[in-house]
Amino acid sequence: MKKRIDITTWAYVATIVIIYFLGTAMGLAQETITASNFDSKIAKDVVAVEFWAEWNKANQFNELVKLKDTNVYRVDIMHCSELQTEYGITAIPTVVLFDNGVEKERFGANIMFQLEVDKKVIQNSIDTIILNKFQ
Repeated sequence: MKKRIDITTWAYVATIVIIYFLGTAMGLAQETITASNFDSKIAKDVVAVEFWAEWNKANQFNELVKLKDTNVYRVDIMHCSELQTEYGITAIPTVVLFDNGVEKERFGANIMFQLEVDKKVIQNSIDTIILNKFQ
């Protein structure tokens, strides 16, 4: 004899799965900032900003959201060309680390529009910026 699972069990399992995937997606969501809120977003603490463009989405720095001890944001240079000019972004993706609004380090793309460093290198720079605050 087969054991039957009633509809409430299926609904419960489906709800849990949906909540899990929504929570995971929201946790990995990347906030895009604009020229109007850029200064306020980078003003406090250590911040990593990826300058990128939708047309180069294949080469975006996907591990940006995995960086620890920093706020992370993305700027679409197609919509914020004034920020691209102000910060001298000549290739994308470019990741810039700020500490209290001051640029501390920059990681640029190569001729193939690919970031030349990995998460470990950028995280090491973030850790160094934080440690230097205590010296």
